[in-house]
Amino acid sequence: MSSIHSDLDLIKDILISNNQTVSVAESVTGGNIQALLASVSMAIDFYQGGITTYNIGQKVRHLGVEPIHAIKCNSVSDKVARELAIGALKLFMSDFSIAVTGYVGPDENNDSDKPIAYISIARISNEEISEVHHEKIEYELKERDEVQRYFAECAIRIFGEYLSKRTF
Repeated sequence: MSSIHSDLDLIKDILISNNQTVSVAESVTGGNIQALLASVSMAIDFYQGGITTYNIGQKVRHLGVEPIHAIKCNSVSDKVARELAIGALKLFMSDFSIAVTGYVGPDENNDSDKPIAYISIARISNEEISEVHHEKIEYELKERDEVQRYFAECAIRIFGEYLSKRTF
């Protein structure tokens, strides 16, 4: 597995060389993806910004998540991740977006005994918005901040891998 710094440099190089941008919609990662992207030199040339929405109301209001489904699953599903990604594309007018929702550990809303995250990558091309990748990730139960960083780094790695396989 590559280092987070090489993944970030790869993302920067590909997006800048293709004059494209990325935005982020986060929940379970608590702003960690945004912090990672903003830490890269020349981030202003490819990173449009991000939003962290922790509750259903904010996901619905700011990113257009469908509320009935979100309520049924406490905003943790592949569908919600997809809607967050599409919402970020529209909100930030970027070419790509990365979205993550999930749980850092078991609680009354999470029937999984492990932390889980749903990651979605969306893009806009020729004014058509589409989800281009989605993935569910599980992790061993650890400290909350470690789980959040792990999921954020997974999202960055997945986005870098997606970009490196594309032909622009």
